[in-house]
Amino acid sequence: MAARPVPRDERAIDYAEPLLPQPGARVKLSRVVSRASTANSGVGVSVGSINHVTSPDALDIMMDADYPEDNLAEPTKNQLGTINGVFIPCLLNILGAVLFMRVGYVVGFAGWGGMVLLFGFSNLVAVLTALSFSAIVTNGKMGGGGVYYIIARSLGPAFGGATGVLFYICYCINSAFNATAMVEDIITVAFDEPEQWHFTALYHGTLFLLLLVALAGADTFARLNAVLFFALISSALVALGCLMFSPEHVVKTLSANGTHSCHHIDPSLSEMPTPVTHYRPSTELFRENFGFAFTEKNDMKTVLALVYTTTCGIMVGANLSGDLENPGKSLPRGTLLAMLTSFITYLIFATALALTFDRRSLQCLWLVVQETSGRLRYFVIAGVAMATLSTALGAMFGAARILQAIARDRLLPLSFFAKGTRNGDEPLRAVVLTWLLVNGFGYIGGGSVQGIAQILTDFFLTACAFVNLSQMLLCIANAPNYRPTFQYSTWWSSGIGFVLTIGLMWFLNITHAAITCGLWLLIFGYIKLTCEERAWGDVLQAIMFRGVVTRLRDLMQRKDHAKFWRASVLLFLQDGDHPLLTLCKHLTNGGLFIVGTALVDSSESARGEKSAEALRGEMSPSAGYAAPEIRRGASTAALLPQFQSTVSVTKAAWLWLIEQSGVNAFVSVGVGPDLYTIFRNMIACVGLGALVPNTIVLPYQEPWYDGPELDFVTRIDNLLSENANSKVDFEGITRCCRKGATCNVCNPPEAHNSSLQVEDSVGFVRLLQAVLDLEKNVMVVRNSAGLDPVFHRMRAGGAKLLDVVDKTLIDVWIVGDWDWSTMESSIALLIQHAHLLTESFGKRFKMRIIQHVQYNNTEEQVVLQHKLKELVLATRIPDPELMVIPPVVLPPRGAVATDMEDAGPALEYSRALNELMRDVSRRETALTFMELPELPVSISPESAETYMACLNALTAGLPPLALLRKGERGSIISLDI
Repeated sequence: MAARPVPRDERAIDYAEPLLPQPGARVKLSRVVSRASTANSGVGVSVGSINHVTSPDALDIMMDADYPEDNLAEPTKNQLGTINGVFIPCLLNILGAVLFMRVGYVVGFAGWGGMVLLFGFSNLVAVLTALSFSAIVTNGKMGGGGVYYIIARSLGPAFGGATGVLFYICYCINSAFNATAMVEDIITVAFDEPEQWHFTALYHGTLFLLLLVALAGADTFARLNAVLFFALISSALVALGCLMFSPEHVVKTLSANGTHSCHHIDPSLSEMPTPVTHYRPSTELFRENFGFAFTEKNDMKTVLALVYTTTCGIMVGANLSGDLENPGKSLPRGTLLAMLTSFITYLIFATALALTFDRRSLQCLWLVVQETSGRLRYFVIAGVAMATLSTALGAMFGAARILQAIARDRLLPLSFFAKGTRNGDEPLRAVVLTWLLVNGFGYIGGGSVQGIAQILTDFFLTACAFVNLSQMLLCIANAPNYRPTFQYSTWWSSGIGFVLTIGLMWFLNITHAAITCGLWLLIFGYIKLTCEERAWGDVLQAIMFRGVVTRLRDLMQRKDHAKFWRASVLLFLQDGDHPLLTLCKHLTNGGLFIVGTALVDSSESARGEKSAEALRGEMSPSAGYAAPEIRRGASTAALLPQFQSTVSVTKAAWLWLIEQSGVNAFVSVGVGPDLYTIFRNMIACVGLGALVPNTIVLPYQEPWYDGPELDFVTRIDNLLSENANSKVDFEGITRCCRKGATCNVCNPPEAHNSSLQVEDSVGFVRLLQAVLDLEKNVMVVRNSAGLDPVFHRMRAGGAKLLDVVDKTLIDVWIVGDWDWSTMESSIALLIQHAHLLTESFGKRFKMRIIQHVQYNNTEEQVVLQHKLKELVLATRIPDPELMVIPPVVLPPRGAVATDMEDAGPALEYSRALNELMRDVSRRETALTFMELPELPVSISPESAETYMACLNALTAGLPPLALLRKGERGSIISLDI
């Protein structure tokens, strides 16, 4: 693809130095991005809402890296108008083989009234489709590819690609259909007993002549169309005059048997010689030819499939959209005018035939129009040739441009056909391939017009259906930027068109419809699996947005009930901790999962210490204030070149990691002076309507940190800069995840215990208290690296999971006694999360409930165990293992210690409990749930340090541990029906 020319003004960059590195060079992508984005200074970015604006020139530069041979100059564009670019090509395609060769056949079996109904119905479907694509093309700049371009940019690459391939095949078949019709006419006139080689020689010879014209380009095609148009009109007038003004005479006598007999055309017709007589116009003949006369062989489906092929020409103008001077203006006017003209023309010819021939003559002699012309028959034969050749040529031209558009979008491995000529961007390679396919398609359907018509109709109906669907969804989405200047299409008209096209496809031939749908699904699935996302806009996203907003209004938070409680998690992370991501994925199990990360902006803190007057002076435009703290730096620029702010880059990097990890999660990025402020505001604000997190998951505040030294975004940038195989695709998304890649970017990092890294213990304890104050449940996870082997073996084990996972217990530690009145506030949260995890992990994993409580004798132990069994029955936990263990050291009594001098008993108890938990959980425990100790009433540096010391003594050296405390109001486990 050729690069767009970049204007050189006083801000333009110097392109004398290559913008992109040479293949294999190890250059930081941030340098490429920064230089590419210089040409687009002034690109707006909204940091608060995390929006971004794509840099089109930078993207085109990256797109053209794969096509260096096309970068020399931009090809010129043809400038066709409404008449020569839309009206004449459409009209020539619509007035094709059917006009001269099959209108009599249609009137003979369907009658004049049936012909009007069939043509009227076909044109109704076509008009609705034309209205739909007219609205879409007037909503902005129209690219090449016609219907494919419309569907791909509305419904997405997979829909557009699958429909575009079928539409390409449809036009190849249409070209073969009309070339076959012309050859049939010549053979019928020239040979009494035709042989197969007659068809072969004439068919391929005709296509070779069409190839020469197609290779000459669109301008030659438009000039030739004008000549063909006037020749066609002249022939039509001659034929019509002969029908209306010729005297009564016998046109031809058909034999009793043979290829030209009535019995050969339809077995239900007599085997007697049939004289075909032309009469003066008569109302009696018109009445005779008015009603239906369908037979078993020539039924309504067969005739309708033939009639509907006349509407295939409505898309010719759209296929040449890349060659039009003003597609938005020319396409609606030219297409609708061509459809009206063609319908009137078909109606006039059908009326003339119904007035001048009896029904048997129309049924038996398909070439009745040219046979009636007598000495002027060669003018009519020339008209047949003009009509069919122009249609075949137009279909070949349109198909080649569709193939070129699909190849340029790189949805399929067809990039060889993307190249166009420098003058007019003619798709010569695509033309040659199309010509080869048309040569073969002439033999489908038995090499007959009717046989090809049925297959052609199904493929064309598929394209029409998705055009109507695109317009209907765009109207329903009600996007503010969908403002077509063509105002005569609505969602209901497009919806009717969609239903009619799908219904007609299955009505005509169930077998052909099933084959068409199966082929479409195969292509759709291939593109969906192999093609990466494109920044084209997807109307389905807009539809889902409206639906989600509507449903959110219905899903009010006040309607929550304990029976339908589910874990909705907000996970705070600063590095790419895969075990924590996977843990929360299993906890939510398809529910709401949000990953929150923070960008600390130290300049905000510094500004906060200054006076308001000083701030106003510093932030005024005259002082050159440009918010440098939120602009991206060199270390983060490599990830996504189209983003301009650090917030957007960070969010995109996390989305990329989440996609690679197979986790379904949203991402929220906060900016503030410190982590505590950022996370506290995030807890209060993240979510929408009833979709708000009820459980906040935090990594433990480790006293020392053994994880990666750099933040997640910077680490990926450095890895990519060191990897020669990293690739920036045409959307600007950095990916090097290919088979055999060694860059280690997409691979999980070495297992490490993630830490929140809040500034100090006070900030961490205050954050825990803020979670509870905001009525959220809090979960603190320590030693998360221990989960990595479990998840790794689960992923690797697959069906053999029973053999590869050794740690299969999910422990729940209940410390102290409990009763039913306090169950919800203490242990319900532990049991619920442990159950969620056990169910998500699978049958191999089992829950174990351990109560750590003082008892005096065996009888009390039995009572405690019986109480646990009642708890299990009430909460409906499937067959957990139950244990009651007495404490080695009695727990301290009284309030939480506020300084280290008073923390002796608490530390001793914590260490003893830690030793006990190590002994019980060291072998088979994958994860332990335990209640988070009560927080200090008054949080100060001393109380926070004391609390964290006791917490560290309790949790140090244990297997993966999740400490929970309930802050949410309401019940979590439902005990009633």
